[in-house]
Amino acid sequence: MKKTPERIEALAAEYVLGSLHGAARRRFERWMMESVRVRQEVWFWEEKLGHLGARIEEEQPPASVWAGIERRLWPQTGNAVPAEAANDASGRWFWPGWSMLATAAALVLAVILVQQPEPEMDDRLSGAIVQADVSDPLWLVSESSLDRKLKLRPVAATAAQQGKDYELWIVPADGQPLSLGVIPVGGTYQVTLDDEARALLSNSRTLAISLEPVGGSPTGQPTGPILHVAKLYEL
Repeated sequence: MKKTPERIEALAAEYVLGSLHGAARRRFERWMMESVRVRQEVWFWEEKLGHLGARIEEEQPPASVWAGIERRLWPQTGNAVPAEAANDASGRWFWPGWSMLATAAALVLAVILVQQPEPEMDDRLSGAIVQADVSDPLWLVSESSLDRKLKLRPVAATAAQQGKDYELWIVPADGQPLSLGVIPVGGTYQVTLDDEARALLSNSRTLAISLEPVGGSPTGQPTGPILHVAKLYEL
């Protein structure tokens, strides 16, 4: 299947919206790991669509705002709606009234929007842990700066040999690897990064997986063979 710009754009939008499923989603994730162009398109659609599902907290405007709106709409009668306007059976008040109500709604919305905090930027890293003789990635990796969580989702990974566990490490630019714990193969692995781990990963963007005794390395450093090394990329 050709990676035309039009197809990449359409699939990236579907991927971000969550409407891309099954083999098509797995194939697109491989494209994303292989191509900077595809990752850029995903990033573009995440910027465009990422806040659509965000929950806006309800805000109650101050009483002074409502009083100011009423004074602007009905300056001759204080805070009360004119009786003749409410009792006008001819309907002549309908369109001017609708316009004033729309103005009031716009003013209230403006107050609420001004009170909303600016959305925080989410700097994200992603990548894949692959093996040369396996067509699908073993794990897909994603990391978010907002919730400080690193996630590994198994795709083609298989369980470690009996009596062994996989252990995940951050490989810093300098110094010793930092353990992020033993990885289960049966489901998504998630770990919250502390300040040290976040700084190391942001700097090196490199992860490794070693084969360790059950429960992980007894020394705090890799003791078994390093099976995989993966570089993460910024989306």
